[in-house]
Amino acid sequence: MPIRRRGSAHATSTLSGSCVYVGRGSRYANPFKAGDPSPSLCRGPMTAEEAVDLFAATLRGPVGRCYAERFARALQGLDLVCTCPLDVPCHADVLLRLANESEQRRTTCSLEGTSR
Repeated sequence: MPIRRRGSAHATSTLSGSCVYVGRGSRYANPFKAGDPSPSLCRGPMTAEEAVDLFAATLRGPVGRCYAERFARALQGLDLVCTCPLDVPCHADVLLRLANESEQRRTTCSLEGTSR
């Protein structure tokens, strides 16, 4: 079963070919990060958990589902590497679940953003 590993993009090249770097600077990076302003007006900076939840919610949206489908195909069966500490919530966990869920549960991207 694929796992999340901690490391840099450079370190990924020294690991097995079954690893992909998904952290900052990669096409799979989370655009939201801990410490960024919260989208809620009455909250302070986002926690790591909130940033991961926002990333997951974005991938469930009409446009995000198209990206989620592409990411799932590209990352299926691979270990994912990010710079986040392993004891902190990370978007790589979201990507792991997405990439390794059964093919039957995946949605198909359409122009309307609905599932078929």
